[in-house]
Amino acid sequence: MQIKPHIAIVGAGAVGGYAGGRLALAGENVTLIDAWSQHVDAMRAHGLHLSGTQGEHTVPVQALHLGDVQQLAHRPVDIALICTKSYDTAWAVALIASYLGDTGYVVSMQNGMNEERIAGLVGWDKTVGCIVSSISVNMAAPGHISRTQQPGGGGHAVFRLGEVHGRATQRAVDLARRLCAVDDADVTPNLWGERWTKLATNAITHGLLGATGLDNRAVLIERGKVHRIGVRLAAEAVAVGRALGYDIGTILGIEPDDWAAADAGDSNARKRVEDGLVAWMNTLTAPSRSSVGRDIVSGRRSEIDYTNGLVADKGVEVGVPAPTHAAVTALVRRIDRGELKPDVSHIDSISN
Repeated sequence: MQIKPHIAIVGAGAVGGYAGGRLALAGENVTLIDAWSQHVDAMRAHGLHLSGTQGEHTVPVQALHLGDVQQLAHRPVDIALICTKSYDTAWAVALIASYLGDTGYVVSMQNGMNEERIAGLVGWDKTVGCIVSSISVNMAAPGHISRTQQPGGGGHAVFRLGEVHGRATQRAVDLARRLCAVDDADVTPNLWGERWTKLATNAITHGLLGATGLDNRAVLIERGKVHRIGVRLAAEAVAVGRALGYDIGTILGIEPDDWAAADAGDSNARKRVEDGLVAWMNTLTAPSRSSVGRDIVSGRRSEIDYTNGLVADKGVEVGVPAPTHAAVTALVRRIDRGELKPDVSHIDSISN
């Protein structure tokens, strides 16, 4: 019998916990590691409860507090999935690096673009990227994660594994096969383009919902100023990504050219964007906040510097301004610092 690889999930929150729970349900050898002690204790005592669009399951799981990670010395890690916030990447990778087996490798299953940071700690040969989209999972309570997105990926794989060099290696193919226990998964030769496409997708709502306290209906369904700013954010992200040389795919199921044309005033493109957003929202069982919005509500530091802030910074690098991303980032930074509270009136300071 072939021995299953030991998969460690570093950061067993919404995405990491849900993926880890579904992998464990499928019989994979999974260890969940998290900093939230009540969450780890709940998983140890009662298992991990998964609910929502893929049914109700309570799964017995191996769960470790951060202080228990030394136990992995007796169980080397073959695949480390990093599912922390982007600002926690360096310490999370350093935590798990010494427990990797001889052929072990690290996978960024995060927002943003963290592969270079990971490679600086473990080497490019041990670094793999994984784009996660159309999953929409939330921590309902310690030991309980719920999914509101219908499974199936809306026409594309929810998980896209990519090697930094673009070739389809056996390890990427194998991990994609295992991730199919969670939802559709595939290997992409276009890691960097896929990364930027997901970044652009996140950047439409992340900062706006964090700044306003609204949910995604305000950007994707309602046709007011918040929606118009969302279209502008998408158009700026497309322009910056193309200047960087990335091959950008559809964003929320909508062609990148349509976002740019809609922002420029093309009524036909605007209609395609609006219809596409309605179709995408129909795959959700409930509206949601962005992860930035949820973090702000919970009093946690947001990832704004790794979403809208990254688009703005890269725009400066390539000489393609992204002023809307810069304005949204500045607002959310002030909220992170406690200088402001989320309020819809903040968008009045953003030009659209």
